[in-house]
Amino acid sequence: MRRSPAPPVSKFSPLTPFLAWGRTLTAPFAPAGARAGVRDTSPGRARALRSASAAQPPPAPALSVHTIAAIVGFLAVWRLSIFVLSYAAEIVGPGSCGLGAPWPISYSACWDTEWYQRIANNGYTGLAAAEWPLPTAVAFFPGFPLLMSLLDRVLPGGAVLAGLAVSHLALLGAAVYIYQIVRLEFAERVAWRTLLFLLIFPGALFFSVVYAESLLLLGLAGSLYHARRGQWVRAGLFGVVASGTKLVGITIALPLLVEALAQHRRIWERPRAVAGVLLAPCGALGYFVYLQALFGDFRVFFNAHSTGWYRETLHPMFHLGIDRLLGNMGPALKFYPPEITPLHSYNLLLDTTLLLVFVIAGIVLWFRVRQSYGALVLAVCLVLGFSGHPQDLHRVLSVLFPAFILLGRIQSEPLRNALVIPSALGLALTTYFFVNNQWAG
Repeated sequence: MRRSPAPPVSKFSPLTPFLAWGRTLTAPFAPAGARAGVRDTSPGRARALRSASAAQPPPAPALSVHTIAAIVGFLAVWRLSIFVLSYAAEIVGPGSCGLGAPWPISYSACWDTEWYQRIANNGYTGLAAAEWPLPTAVAFFPGFPLLMSLLDRVLPGGAVLAGLAVSHLALLGAAVYIYQIVRLEFAERVAWRTLLFLLIFPGALFFSVVYAESLLLLGLAGSLYHARRGQWVRAGLFGVVASGTKLVGITIALPLLVEALAQHRRIWERPRAVAGVLLAPCGALGYFVYLQALFGDFRVFFNAHSTGWYRETLHPMFHLGIDRLLGNMGPALKFYPPEITPLHSYNLLLDTTLLLVFVIAGIVLWFRVRQSYGALVLAVCLVLGFSGHPQDLHRVLSVLFPAFILLGRIQSEPLRNALVIPSALGLALTTYFFVNNQWAG
């Protein structure tokens, strides 16, 4: 009698239980075939999986003029909605923001806008005699105010209008890149849903005002898209934009490295990939070199955050919302003074809850979509989670566009609607706070 061959013995790894747990946890987000429970263990399937993990860069999806026009129209409708919300918020509330900018630009100029305006007009050295001390101004990275200053030279209306133009142009570029990234692996409807969920997120208001979030989003999206295409020099240059805009932008180097390893196991044999990864954080590193030359100590950046915004490096933020739910009114609420944040408990719970949600999203992305996407979300969450200050978490989390791909993939329309409604209400509340000179994020 012919004996059947013994089943192959798989090698055990200490990570095996954790990987199995991760795949079980993220099963609802698996492709349809995987959720059906049918597992193809044939040698051909195994070779295909190995080939996919080290696949060549995918071809670029076609981007027609019609698609670009549709994205522009989509953003125009969204921007008009923000304007209507801002107008209503001004009528209902005191509407004390604006920094002296003319209507309706005044709706987009508040809080950090003044810092960017001063840096754009005077630079860092020119602020020494200003009423705000220079070490506080250095807390803001130069990428956004530099572009404000350059555009102000060719546009009438001052630095605030120039900053508004930079924000909207960067958002348009970011939206095109995000659409293209999603189309690399998913249907067109998923790309549109991803943009929808991104733009109705409570922190999405800051894409429409004179803040640096749109430019950061463009840097992250452009860098990750070109990395997926294997265009490493371009990926590195967009990484410079991200890391030169905000400190969290420096984390783009990690997903670029993960993506490079996914495409080229022997990455040292791919000098362009290595160059792209190393180039990405140079925006932040260049700023620190500038501070070192100007002040003799690059740590003035961290000192500014410590004295001006009570940021204590490596102080964890993950548990603060839970502490508040347990009735602890202690250190967490000091970040939300009642005179500028009337709903301080709401803001604390929103920021810390969203941080935990995005951590979960990063894990799902790592196991079920693409590891580089998960690496970006998890890296930024790690930096924010130990930043020592929860006050602007949902604003910075809004740039983590891969997390919104998961929402775009939801097939159930009732479930999508159930997520759209509270998110849109959160966006309306954020708009109300910002227009009325209350802390919004």
